[in-house]
Amino acid sequence: MDNKNNKIEKIGIFGGSFNPIHRGHIEMANLAIKKLNLDRLYIVPVGTPCHRPDRNFVSSSDRMAMINLACSKNKKLYPCDYEINSEKVSYTYDTLLKIVEIYPDALIYEIIGEDSAEYLTSWKNYKEMIDLCKFVFFKRKGYQSDTHGLLTIEAPLFDLSSTIIREKIKNNEPLDKYIVPEIENYIKKYQLYR
Repeated sequence: MDNKNNKIEKIGIFGGSFNPIHRGHIEMANLAIKKLNLDRLYIVPVGTPCHRPDRNFVSSSDRMAMINLACSKNKKLYPCDYEINSEKVSYTYDTLLKIVEIYPDALIYEIIGEDSAEYLTSWKNYKEMIDLCKFVFFKRKGYQSDTHGLLTIEAPLFDLSSTIIREKIKNNEPLDKYIVPEIENYIKKYQLYR
């Protein structure tokens, strides 16, 4: 990192299944960049998720391709393939260690949804993570959890899920309200979620 101005770089980490990445994810990412004044935000799709190992995902390469498309229009959004490329179960802690190694002097924010905040204290190495980053959460419709004093981003409640989108794809329903055109075209081209 070039630190000529003694400016502390602010890095965000936004993980999830992104199966597929949708407008809600992109809005949350852009809002986090704005509210936290981030220099960059890494979008980190899980490889083998530790909390939901039975999820049926499209291939890692397809999810990564869609994330690349979603990030292409914002120079502060960065696709991150650490967990996708891992042979092991995905843990946020391991990804955080890699980001800290690259940006040892940065202020790092771990961005999560309120659904994840409910079981945050059960995450692998949660106490060590508190020393390495600041947790930030978005409110999520249908949740009212004790967020352990975490930093909150005030935002509209995002009532959009990848599960709903997958159902709409199966039913051949319009998708333009839910995903950006580039990702819709990718899904159609490769017949995903059919």
